Amino acid sequence: MDAPMLVGDVGGTNVRFALALRRGSGMRIERFEVYPGKEFRTFADALHRYLDQTGVRASAACFAVAGPVKDGVGQLTNRNWTVSASELSKEFGMREVMVVNDFLAMARSVPELDDDAFEMLFEGGAVPDAPILVAGPGTGFGVSTILPTECGWRVVSGEGGHIAYAPRTELERDLSRILSRDHGYVSNELVASGSGLPAVHAAFCEIYGVPLKDIPPAEMRTRADAGDTMFRALIELRAMAVMGAVGDLALINGALGGVVLAGGVSERIVDFLKTPEAFERFASRGPMSGYLRNCPVRLLHDPVAPLIGAAAHFEQFSR
Repeated sequence: MDAPMLVGDVGGTNVRFALALRRGSGMRIERFEVYPGKEFRTFADALHRYLDQTGVRASAACFAVAGPVKDGVGQLTNRNWTVSASELSKEFGMREVMVVNDFLAMARSVPELDDDAFEMLFEGGAVPDAPILVAGPGTGFGVSTILPTECGWRVVSGEGGHIAYAPRTELERDLSRILSRDHGYVSNELVASGSGLPAVHAAFCEIYGVPLKDIPPAEMRTRADAGDTMFRALIELRAMAVMGAVGDLALINGALGGVVLAGGVSERIVDFLKTPEAFERFASRGPMSGYLRNCPVRLLHDPVAPLIGAAAHFEQFSR
């Protein structure tokens, strides 16, 4: 990739843009900007803002969107935006535009990043050439698996965050019952993601018999750290949901190359994700409990990882 390309990370809360350029073995990110998605009616409006503000011009682009992508069209799960490669190419006069799932881009960034982009949560021995799972909650709950091949890295993405939530404790069963009553299907995304937090908070207030009040996530964490029983239980339960989900997904995918946790919620509750109880929720799988015992689990901290991954994916598969 000799010329800079335009990259975007289109989430349910924020949209991020930058220019990406290969430098040696690494990908360099420049002209990075982030905007709240709620400020724009469409994704194209946000892109116009970035281009007008920065003066950036590019002939190629890759946009990573938080939702399913089919035939070059991505539909955000948690925002009413459609991102179409062909329409953006026409509107902005770009030669080639790719649209990919955001966790495909997140996963593709993993082999591009240095070790200091990760925090080791649980040590282990990664099996060479085995799949690596990249998953975790932000506004939604993203899941992708990355596999080494003779032709480079291949990423398999889907909507794994929407697999059914599997409660194990009495409190978790109470939560699942209330969420099922009020929302129907109960997924790991509903329990663990930012978009699901209001529903989980309301259910906890019912379980604990306290009035429901509008409390920001940061204050929930502050109250939990100060000893509030309900909010500490709420955060612990969400952490267990994350570790239970990635344990299931690693088991399904044979991801003995390791697990990489990502997403803003994962970063904010990391201390709850690296407890002995969290590891047991990850590894305890009945007769197969030994399968994941030596599987390393890391947390990805790099805020521009999806932009790096989008650029690397485009570089690998562009025409």
